[in-house]
Amino acid sequence: MLLRLLATVVGLLLSTAAHTGTLTLHDANERVPLMGWTEVYVDDTRSQTVQDVNAHRDWFQPSALEAINFGFTEARVWLRFSIRNNLPVAQQRILYLRHFLFDEVVLHTVTDNGIHSQYSGREHLDQHNASPLPTRFFHFQLDIPPNTTRDYYLALTSEDALSSSLTLVSLEQFQRIMIIDAAAVTFYSALILTNLFFAVFMLVKLREVELLYYVGFLVFHHLIAIMMLEGVPASLLGFDNLFWNKTGFIFLINVAITMAVLFSRSFLKLKEKYPVDYLISRGLLVLMLVSCVQSLLLPHVIGSALTTVFCMIVGVGIMVTCVRCAAKHDRVAKLFLLSWTAGVTGATLYGLKLWNILPINGFTNHAWHIGTVVEAILFSFTIADRVTTERRMRLQAQTEQVEQERALRQAQEQLLQVETAAKIELEQQVQERTKDITQIMAKLEFQNQQLTELSINDPLTQVRNRRFFNDAFPELWQEAQREGGWLSIILLDIDHFKAVNDNYGHLTGDQCLVTLAANLRQWVSRPKDIICRYGGEEFIIVLHATDLASATQLAQRLRQAVSEIQIPLEDTTLHITASLGVAATIPQPGANPEQLIAICDHALYQAKSNGRNQVSVAGALQSRSLSSNR
Repeated sequence: MLLRLLATVVGLLLSTAAHTGTLTLHDANERVPLMGWTEVYVDDTRSQTVQDVNAHRDWFQPSALEAINFGFTEARVWLRFSIRNNLPVAQQRILYLRHFLFDEVVLHTVTDNGIHSQYSGREHLDQHNASPLPTRFFHFQLDIPPNTTRDYYLALTSEDALSSSLTLVSLEQFQRIMIIDAAAVTFYSALILTNLFFAVFMLVKLREVELLYYVGFLVFHHLIAIMMLEGVPASLLGFDNLFWNKTGFIFLINVAITMAVLFSRSFLKLKEKYPVDYLISRGLLVLMLVSCVQSLLLPHVIGSALTTVFCMIVGVGIMVTCVRCAAKHDRVAKLFLLSWTAGVTGATLYGLKLWNILPINGFTNHAWHIGTVVEAILFSFTIADRVTTERRMRLQAQTEQVEQERALRQAQEQLLQVETAAKIELEQQVQERTKDITQIMAKLEFQNQQLTELSINDPLTQVRNRRFFNDAFPELWQEAQREGGWLSIILLDIDHFKAVNDNYGHLTGDQCLVTLAANLRQWVSRPKDIICRYGGEEFIIVLHATDLASATQLAQRLRQAVSEIQIPLEDTTLHITASLGVAATIPQPGANPEQLIAICDHALYQAKSNGRNQVSVAGALQSRSLSSNR
């Protein structure tokens, strides 16, 4: 009742300044602040319907306001206005409000066929988001026939402040407004995200807890809360949950200011440097925790008002703490005070607009946003300045420490000169002895390497000997067993080698062995494959990760290569051939590697028996037998 009486009195006093009457459309491109053409009725009980107010037009009084600015109220505010289209064609206009915190916005259009209603607001986001115009502004499309006057009733309810401009524009103008608004939101987001990325970078680099609080403050306040205040998640991203768009918004504001309290007391090091101010900050922290809880439990209109009061108290409390610390010539506190003042000033101006103390204009509409941007930039500068100052102090302390250490070293050097002279001679003797021992050890190591090579290499063919094979083959078997891969062996025996020795002498036989070994090394060169002289004229080749088919192909190439070997003699040229046996398996636990050698040896025997100069592959029956024995 008090608000209705106040609106009536103010309307009577200033009715001469208001336009009132009927708004006549002249130009399709005109932009009309509509509040001056409205009449106001405040329904304290929210019990009147559009039929009631249409039947009692005398309830309305001319508006003395330039914009919707009724502060926090539980009443339903009715705005009545008339629009006359004197143009010969139908006109289309967009009526929009530049504020998101309306619970319900209903436009009732009086026509000859009755009253038609359009719904919008946070309680009707599904209808708002279904509009063909993708914007965060609550808006309505007005279609006015030619030479017609239309009456409209706009009903506004909200548990937050009723504060917004009310503008009538053409569709083209509204589209331009949406583009400009999208650019402004993008620009604001880019500025905040830039400062957020800087804060995250400093957090990762320095790993200080106060920077974690600051990142939380930026995310919850500058980014999420401001975007929710502007209706971006609900209108443009489809996040239409009513709880989060009302109570969640207030809760996030409380969380953000809680982060600000934690950030300020940690960044200013109140616990270490200012115990009294640290106790004050504890009280502010308790107050914000209480505010977080009440915002979830109490009715929204009460929780919103209490949140505003608590945040103002905490904001002033942090400012007072900064002033006390700055008075003690704390440079960090001075910079913090400057940054915090920018944010508090912007939020205060915005709050005074909501409380109907300041007028609604472009500056007060965006005072909070401007304050948060300036605050974020100044805080980034403050953080960078503190890091630079601390680094400079560390460098200065390190320089002083270096000077002290230098003086101490000079004194120690004089003391050590005598000891050094005595140690030099001893060190020279030790070095000479060490050098002698090192040389002896190097010779011994070289000799051991030579002995090792001699013990595992065949001195004639320079391939590995049977001793090496006996040691290496079980290891290769175990490795193949672990990997579950193939292991193949090839046994090669020179045909009629005894006849070569008998007819041409042992030197010629040795030359055959050397030439054959050189050929084998050309064909078998993988790191894990080995060639060993297994007997007099017998060689064994172990192929790692090679199946039976691949081993057989290699054996055929080796047989062909051996048959092409020519040993020049005094009056003739000696040709040799070889018989080869091939066997392969995938080693299984418990299997005996000697069995694979036996199968391969049997295959070699088959090659010899079948006429020599050929490759014999272990049969399928033998391979299955080997697998079953495992």
